Amino acid sequence: MRRVRFARRSMSHFDEMTCLLYLEGQLERPRALELVAHAEGCAECRALLRALERESRLLAHALVEEDETVPARLLAPPVSDNTPWAWIVSFGLAAAGAYTLWTGVVEPWRQELSRAGFGGDSLITLLFFRGVFWKGWGSMANMLEFLAMATLGFLAFGLLRRSWRRWTTLTVLMSTIVAVLLLPTQAAAAEVAKHVQSYRLPPGETVNSDLIVMAETARIDGTVDGDLISFSRSLTVSGSVTGDVIAFGAIVRINGSVDGNVRAFGDVVSLSGTTVRKNVTAFSGHFELDSKSRVGGGMMLFAGEAVLDGRTARDLLGFIGRTTLNGFVGGNVRLRGDKLSIGLTAEIAGKASYTGHHQPEVDPKAKLASPLEVKIEQHRPDYLTPRYYFHQALSWGAAFVLGLVLILLLPGFFGDVVRSSHRYGPAFGFGALALFATPILAVLACATIVGLAVGIGTLLVWIVAFYSAQVFVGAWLGETLMGSSPGAGAAIGRLAVGLLVLKVAGALPYIGGWVKLAAVFLGMGALALALYNRTHPRAELPSAAVPA
Repeated sequence: MRRVRFARRSMSHFDEMTCLLYLEGQLERPRALELVAHAEGCAECRALLRALERESRLLAHALVEEDETVPARLLAPPVSDNTPWAWIVSFGLAAAGAYTLWTGVVEPWRQELSRAGFGGDSLITLLFFRGVFWKGWGSMANMLEFLAMATLGFLAFGLLRRSWRRWTTLTVLMSTIVAVLLLPTQAAAAEVAKHVQSYRLPPGETVNSDLIVMAETARIDGTVDGDLISFSRSLTVSGSVTGDVIAFGAIVRINGSVDGNVRAFGDVVSLSGTTVRKNVTAFSGHFELDSKSRVGGGMMLFAGEAVLDGRTARDLLGFIGRTTLNGFVGGNVRLRGDKLSIGLTAEIAGKASYTGHHQPEVDPKAKLASPLEVKIEQHRPDYLTPRYYFHQALSWGAAFVLGLVLILLLPGFFGDVVRSSHRYGPAFGFGALALFATPILAVLACATIVGLAVGIGTLLVWIVAFYSAQVFVGAWLGETLMGSSPGAGAAIGRLAVGLLVLKVAGALPYIGGWVKLAAVFLGMGALALALYNRTHPRAELPSAAVPA
């Protein structure tokens, strides 16, 4: 048995017997509180407490190994499993949500994209519009393969031994997977041009491969027999490109010919006297298509303002603040924004629809194949339609399914995040930092070829964390309202109630948006705190029961 030394210690310290009684919960409450207060400032007594605690655990483990004839798991009373019903409900809600999402959102948009020239049947193709970055990405995986891969990855992580669950290892593993999946197959064959100030391809010269340019300013007056990928503050293309043009910069001007697609991300994107044989996708503050420009495919625009005077052979899809249309569109037009003006020289061969905040201005001399369909958006949700409540219920069900999976597969980590939610100040601070700083850093990482996969992977993780924030806040709300109690069933019940309260508060007029923003701050901050605490464990004083 344990040998206890009764040697008299200094009056400024506690003896071992007193420390043992404290660890076993048998010390009187006033004496125990006195010991705790003393140990917080005495390194010697704190070290003694830790040593005695380790010794007690070692002896208890040895006694169990020697005296136990039947495994403890066989002697323990059976514990009722209350989780099968939760799995059944989760799969049902997931199936209903997936069906509604596909039929109501994905499939209509896929058909619109296909008619506009953005074909494809894979999730990666749908997200990146068939080759936003490299052509090889379009055939990487279809939707089922992608979802199956993600599911298997989460299940494999959940089945790993506890000793392998290290966030550093997980980070390296996930980064490697993302890098391998998103690595472009043609990057090795591309010509990379790095210049601090400027790069220029003179007229008459030809680059017989993909060209990647990273410079302050770039000008292409020659010919690129392949794709042109530019990370420049200013890009001007006056020559010809046989492949796609993919440009990131403040100003993107294309005055030459492009046999492939144009994918531009910048403050100003201008197509002047340009012939684009395929499609145009632009994310910009100002977009311009002058009267001498021709687009052989369709256009998808995300812009603050767009002036469209040229010809577009197929459909036009746009999320544009202010649109001025004076050119020709050979297909359908589907616009969403703030204002729309259709001039007298405009011509639309297909159907046209507009959803916005103001009535559109349509010149009577404009040639429209059919009347313009107009829908003026309300500034508040339509609480009188059943569809609104149906979508709210689906939104609650999707968040509940995600929380259910986290509770059942990662109960320890889920509990850590919920406990971190009670630290309001740090959680809100870290949440604001993660919400705004992470996408900026990810975009900066994408400015280099080496960091492209890391940047895209970081954005995907940020999106997952952004959506998961409501789950953690819902669990915290449920715990605050109903109290804390052990067990997965109780945690699931608190999650359901908390998410319901959060959804109702988020739907309230005027304050609903602020509630959602606060939930994102708190949830992302709690997640960041939990990850930090797991990667930086603190040495704490041994705990013991203090008599009441």
